[in-house]
Amino acid sequence: MASGGLCRFAADLPTVERFVSLGEGDTPCIELSVLAKRLGLRRLSAKMESQNPTGSYKDRIAAMSLSLALQHGHPGWIGTSSGNAGLSMAAYGTRAGMSGFLCMVATAPQEKRLALLPYAVEVVSIDGVGREGTARVATALMEQVRLAAEQQNLFLGITAHAFNPSGMRGVDTIGYELAEQTPDATHVYVPTGGGGLLSAIARGLLHRDMPAKVIACQPSGCAPIVAFLDGTSDAPAMSRCDSDISALQLPHPPDGTLAATAVETSGGWGTAPDDAAILEAQRLLAKTEGVFVEPASAASLAAVFHDVDRGRLQPTDRPVLVLTGAGWKDLARFEADDARVPLITVDDVASRVDKWCSSL
Repeated sequence: MASGGLCRFAADLPTVERFVSLGEGDTPCIELSVLAKRLGLRRLSAKMESQNPTGSYKDRIAAMSLSLALQHGHPGWIGTSSGNAGLSMAAYGTRAGMSGFLCMVATAPQEKRLALLPYAVEVVSIDGVGREGTARVATALMEQVRLAAEQQNLFLGITAHAFNPSGMRGVDTIGYELAEQTPDATHVYVPTGGGGLLSAIARGLLHRDMPAKVIACQPSGCAPIVAFLDGTSDAPAMSRCDSDISALQLPHPPDGTLAATAVETSGGWGTAPDDAAILEAQRLLAKTEGVFVEPASAASLAAVFHDVDRGRLQPTDRPVLVLTGAGWKDLARFEADDARVPLITVDDVASRVDKWCSSL
């Protein structure tokens, strides 16, 4: 298998004879100077997990998971996904020569479904999860997948500590890299759905003795972990999801308690901007910094705006956004913009350029 990738941190990860790799990890951490100035912050940075091989941080989990699957002799893998995890597992499974079975959220963006089709993976679309999904259906799905994995000796590729704790260790490497890249960061803002990403990043930071506060960022329509941290809920769970932000639509997050504990241990908190604020943050990142991410990623920026407005962040703070996935993964919301692109003739180009230049 390829060198590089997670094997740089092999001494701090579960033991495998060889790592399955597509070059994941070592993603850049860039300065967002325009947004920092707008927010009145000393510095603002972004960890570009969108630059992993399949466009999301899930590649780190897939790399660790498929390495473990080979190590333990599984004939294949099975998992659930709203898109990112499925694509990662499909790519890394193919890299490992191992077929997979994927239960895909029916309401996942088309870009995420279509990107799966070239790979050696069996895909089924599951109704009743995602937008307006209920905790009962989501829990039942994960249990069905867990039982199938047990009966068929498949590697259980659900990207949550509750089901795949060793595979999730791949995400610890984000924390390791942040400790190298931004050792003076005061806060790490993490888009949070099932809670596994946040838990692993917090563990990685702790392992590297980095004292940054970890902030859970969830859409207000599906914010069970934030509600629990705020004391408005007795448990990090809710009965139903009411958010359109794909990948953050888990009303009963499998790692909810683990994530809440990690936030509290770091001295952090939870923030829940609404869908409109998250989508505006997505556009703002692209327009001001040239960084195009999927909406779930932009939840971290929306949460920073929310916290600055409420005095939770001070001008001397130095937060880092974890940008979890690339913008091409969810393009349907830009169809209205595309419809407004004018169709002109070659002879009209010069006048259009003149008109555009006059507005600069």
